[in-house]
Amino acid sequence: MDTLDTLRTWLSPFLSSLLVAAGVGLIIGLEREFNTHDKPAHIGGIRTFTLVAILGYCAGWIGQGDYAAVLVAVLAGFFLLIGVAYYVQAVQGKLGLTSEVALMMTLLMGIFISAGYVRESLALVVLMTLVLSLKEQLHGFIRQLTEEELYAFIKFIVLALLILPMLPDQPFGPENLLNLRDMGWIVVLVLSISFAGYLLLRFGQPNKGILLTAVIGGLISSTLIAWVFSARSRERPDLSPAFGAGIVLASSIMFVRVFVLSALFADGIALLLALPLLAMLLVSLTPLWQVWRLRKSGSAEAAPLTPGNPLDIKNAVFFVLLYIGVTLLMFGSRQWLGSTWTYLSGALAGIADIDAITISTAKWAGSAGGQQPQAALIILLAVMSNSLFKLLVSLFNGAPGLRRPVLYGFGLVLLIGISFSVFWLLQMP
Repeated sequence: MDTLDTLRTWLSPFLSSLLVAAGVGLIIGLEREFNTHDKPAHIGGIRTFTLVAILGYCAGWIGQGDYAAVLVAVLAGFFLLIGVAYYVQAVQGKLGLTSEVALMMTLLMGIFISAGYVRESLALVVLMTLVLSLKEQLHGFIRQLTEEELYAFIKFIVLALLILPMLPDQPFGPENLLNLRDMGWIVVLVLSISFAGYLLLRFGQPNKGILLTAVIGGLISSTLIAWVFSARSRERPDLSPAFGAGIVLASSIMFVRVFVLSALFADGIALLLALPLLAMLLVSLTPLWQVWRLRKSGSAEAAPLTPGNPLDIKNAVFFVLLYIGVTLLMFGSRQWLGSTWTYLSGALAGIADIDAITISTAKWAGSAGGQQPQAALIILLAVMSNSLFKLLVSLFNGAPGLRRPVLYGFGLVLLIGISFSVFWLLQMP
C-alpha cells in the first residue's frame, strides 16, 4: 500500500492525464504506422501521433489560464502545417486525407483530455481505431451495396439521429405506461435488429449450412425459421432431422433476446428469469449435433433465405402498434380480470410477438414496483406459448422426420417452463 500511495502522490493530475494523452496518440500512431509503413511518404507514424497528442494536451493545459492565445496559436499553426503537408502530397498525386484528419483529431483529443474529457476521448480513440483499421473491409462492403440498401441506411440514420431526438419524452396513457420517446426507441431497436439480420443474410453466406442459416435467421424471426424449415423438410425428407434441429436452434436466440430486453427495462425481472432462460437455452441446444453432423459430412446445404426488405419501416410501426395493444391489453386485464386472466393474456400475447410482451411487462413492473415475480411469470408464460406455437407449426407443416427433434427440443423447453411456473405460483401469496 505504501508503494501504491507513493505512486498516486507522484502521479499528479497533470502527469496522469498526460500519460492518457500519450497513450491515445500511441494507439492511433500504432495503427497508422502499421497500415502506412509501406508508403514511402506517409505523413505520420507512431512517434508523430504521440507527439501531436502531447502537444494538444500541453496547449490545452496552458490555454486554461490566462494564455488562451497560446492554444489558438497552436491550433492555427498546426492546421496550417497540415494544410501545407496535404498540398505537397496533392501535388505528387496523393489525394487521401485520412492521416491528415487523424492527426487533427489526435491534437483535439489531447486538448479534450486536458479539459477533463478523458472517457469521451477514450471512446473517440476506440471509434477512430476501428474506422482506420477496417479500411479494406469497409471499402469491400460499400462496393457490394445496392442502391436500395444505401437508401435504407440513409433512412435509418435519419430516423435514429434526427427524428428520434425530436420526439417528446412525456409519459401518457393509463398508469403513464406510454411514451413517444420510448416508442421511437423501440422502432429504432426493431429496425436495428432487422437491418443487422438483413446484412448477415446478405453478406454472411447462410447457404454454407443449416446451422448458420438457423442462427442468422433466428436473429430476425425464429417463427419465420420454423415455417421455412418445416416447409423445406417436406421438399427434402432426408434432411428433416437437421431442419428440425435448426428450428430449435433458431428459437434458442429468443431466450437471449428476452433476457436482454428484460435487463434493459427492469433488471430485477432479468435476474428472476436468468435461471429458467439459461436452462431453456441449454436444452434447446441439445439437437445441435444433428446440424453439425450434416455440415461436417457436407452431404447437403440449405438454400439461402431471401434477405427481403433491408429496412421494413411498416413492420416496425406495426410492432409499435402491437406493443401499444399489448400494453393496453395487459392494463385492462390487470384492472378487470384479475391475476389469473393477466397470466392468460400474457400467454396469448406471447404467441403474437415475444418482444412486445417482454418490453411491456418489464416496463409495467419497473414503474409499479413490487410486481416483479408476477411480471417474470407473465414473460415466462409468453415464452412458453411462443415455443408451443412454433412446435405446432413445425408438426403440422413439416415432414414426419421433423417431429422427433422439435418434440425433443421444445418439449424440454416447455417442461422447464412449467416447472418454474408452478414453483413461482406456489411461492406467491
